[in-house]
Amino acid sequence: GTSLNGDLILPNGKAVNADNAQEPISDEIYYIVPDKCTECKGFHEEPQCAAVCPVDCCVPDEQNVETEEQLLSKQRFMHPDN
Repeated sequence: GTSLNGDLILPNGKAVNADNAQEPISDEIYYIVPDKCTECKGFHEEPQCAAVCPVDCCVPDEQNVETEEQLLSKQRFMHPDN
């Protein structure tokens, strides 16, 4: 989850209401949403999905490479109280 609430504009320009409930894509398959993933920067030393994945499926996505500053900026946007 995030600390966001109410109507807001995401860094990618999309308007959303953070209070609206969202249905999961699947209860059997896990997805990493690139627009929300911060690779746990600002929280942990390594991405926690990779640290706990029992089958080593969490690997870097070469089509979504971000700098540490971009990841930290996203983290600050989604968790302004931290």
